[in-house]
Amino acid sequence: MLAGFGLTMSTAWAADGATLYQQYCAVCHGENGEGVPGKYPALNGPVGRLATVPEGREFLIATILFGLEGELMQRGIVYNEPMPGYGAALSDEDVATLLNWLKVQWNNARFGAQAPEFTPEEVAKVRALNLTPQGVYELLMKVEAIMHQNRPGPGGGGMGRGAGHGHQGQGQGQGQHNCP
Repeated sequence: MLAGFGLTMSTAWAADGATLYQQYCAVCHGENGEGVPGKYPALNGPVGRLATVPEGREFLIATILFGLEGELMQRGIVYNEPMPGYGAALSDEDVATLLNWLKVQWNNARFGAQAPEFTPEEVAKVRALNLTPQGVYELLMKVEAIMHQNRPGPGGGGMGRGAGHGHQGQGQGQGQHNCP
């Protein structure tokens, strides 16, 4: 039906996703998902990569719904600013729309375009977990372990800066974790 108006479903999602991003994410993560070094991590890279694995998808959904608390490292920079959850303000459809928009924006498109669309049903399953922000951090640690296992090359490093991941030789053995 949208096609009759010159719009496709992805165009409709893009408009709604962009609006949701501006309303809930841009103030901290920046207009282009670049983040604020040391304060708010970048979203312009890791979302697309995380959307390709089930555990990453669960983490992304849970982060939006429940927030996140815990120290993490992304691109060699430590972050420890809590993120609020927006589960009370966003419907399952809103969360799916936002994530579908994010997974193909900026540097996320490299992997995110290959990832299946997020659905309201998928969001509802994660919402039912009723996690705390610390529980979401525990999901992040599981995702980190999985993503590190899948890294090519010596020592498991291979995703590097281009994907928004990686130790870059920093943080290992210091009790710090990398944000995907």
